[in-house]
Amino acid sequence: MPKHISRLIWLLLGVLVLALIAPRILTVDSFYRFGHYRANSVIEIAAQEPAYQTATYCLTCHAKRVAQWSANSHKSVTCEVCHGAAEGHPDNGKLPIPKDTVKLCTLCHEAMPGRPHTQPQIVLAQHNPYTASGQQCAACHNPHSPKIAAGLIKVKGNAAIGKQRAEDCAACHGENGISPNNTWPNLAGQNAAYLARILAAYKSGDQEDVAMTPLAKELNEADIQNLAAYYGGSSCKAAAPGKPVGDAALGRALAKNCSGCHGETGITGNQAWPSLAAQKPGYLMNALKAFRSGLRKDPTMAGVSRGLSDADISNLAAYYAVQACPPAIQGRKTP
Repeated sequence: MPKHISRLIWLLLGVLVLALIAPRILTVDSFYRFGHYRANSVIEIAAQEPAYQTATYCLTCHAKRVAQWSANSHKSVTCEVCHGAAEGHPDNGKLPIPKDTVKLCTLCHEAMPGRPHTQPQIVLAQHNPYTASGQQCAACHNPHSPKIAAGLIKVKGNAAIGKQRAEDCAACHGENGISPNNTWPNLAGQNAAYLARILAAYKSGDQEDVAMTPLAKELNEADIQNLAAYYGGSSCKAAAPGKPVGDAALGRALAKNCSGCHGETGITGNQAWPSLAAQKPGYLMNALKAFRSGLRKDPTMAGVSRGLSDADISNLAAYYAVQACPPAIQGRKTP
């Protein structure tokens, strides 16, 4: 064999050997470890605990929260986006609960050009007059179910028929909807849409009460509409309550945190929410404590009441009890 041919063959063999050895010598160990060329890294990857484990991991311990979240507008937001990575949880402790919800929520919901119109957007300075003073988004919005039902429930009942049906309610709520008992609510002058909503909730079991649940189950849709129309169009004027347990002046300061939903003096602009002005103080105290303990269920009220002490509750009840009740002409005209 000619020398130049044999030299060429040896040169090609040398280049081939170098090509096989060079990657092992010159390439760092981490190169493409988790890229498309995984090779032996597949076993290593499969053995690792994923940092983001999705809502299915949370379902075992937090079934109610997951159900609430998955049925509402935040279902596309993974739990760990707000609560952090769940790696090692629950053995390594609880996941953090965001405290600065204004900073967190505005990452997606602050109005700015280019964001899709289907995604709710707010101008922070205009959204709530108390946001600038430090009120958190979670004061009004449940993070797992943030959409507030602001739409007015249509009440088309007959007030005259409702007055006749209300005779069965008089023992607790008074002949004219003014309760004779400090621990039972006045219904006269209350928002008709709210009355229709809460009665329907007692009937369906979404809201439970030892006294109201069995009574509401006996009502049909027409009964609910008629009762709501009657009480919503009634005058709420009544004798001033006895001296409340709490301090109304201190309650006024606390009530600023409630004004976004219930109005500054307890008269709300949203007819689907209850007005609190001139309500029985004992009833208000019991209701707030029930929300705080979870006996009464409402996504918004659960978050709001959680931070209230017994003294706070007494003061709020004292403040709202002495406010003037709304006149029947404000959205309460008898249909």
